[in-house]
Amino acid sequence: MGGAGAAGSAGYADEATVNKHRASREVVKLSRTKNNESSEAELQKSFDQWDALYEFGGHDPFWPDGVNLNLVRNHILYYKKQIEESCEPENYPAIYHRESPPEVSQDYMARADEIRENAKHSLALYKQDENYCFLLTRVDRIDPKEAKRLCVRNVINYTKSLEAAIASDDLVTMRRHENSERYLPSFEQCAQRVRELKLPENEQLSLFSLLLEDEDEPWEEEESTMSMNF
Repeated sequence: MGGAGAAGSAGYADEATVNKHRASREVVKLSRTKNNESSEAELQKSFDQWDALYEFGGHDPFWPDGVNLNLVRNHILYYKKQIEESCEPENYPAIYHRESPPEVSQDYMARADEIRENAKHSLALYKQDENYCFLLTRVDRIDPKEAKRLCVRNVINYTKSLEAAIASDDLVTMRRHENSERYLPSFEQCAQRVRELKLPENEQLSLFSLLLEDEDEPWEEEESTMSMNF
């Protein structure tokens, strides 16, 4: 009796172990299915991102599109590997079979000609801007500490930096200036702060002297005319 009971217990134990292993396999299978679905979605997303970057470019302020394209390419290769590890070849999703994009030059930039044209247009607007012109006339006439506090030279350098970028064909810097409205408000705000500064006493005297000279000039011309007529 005892032996039969022990055998029965062993049978139940074996059945429980089998069920446990079966459940474990189902969990692993379900996990792989979810991983495969996730990898498929991420792979599709990465391909879409690569296509958009290659055609339209990105907005990275410091790195060319080529750097980011190769980074996305690495993501594509990674997700393909994940799919290979999570399912059988006959179950690979359709996106897996799309050819992986080639590695591109790190200096590649999309819309290069368009960026150049937009940058030149922005530079022309900067140079015509009355606030920028005002800052140019004031930067060397205000206290250096005030100029530094108000970032006057930094703001002026937006134009000089763009001009240098155009000369050297630095497309990354030029792309930052494609939309002039990103920088024109800085000229206005900086100029307004400079206008609110109290002028040094010697600067006030200098301006007063210029005003006096301007007032004297018509009088001198009038006197000269009267003498000639006489």
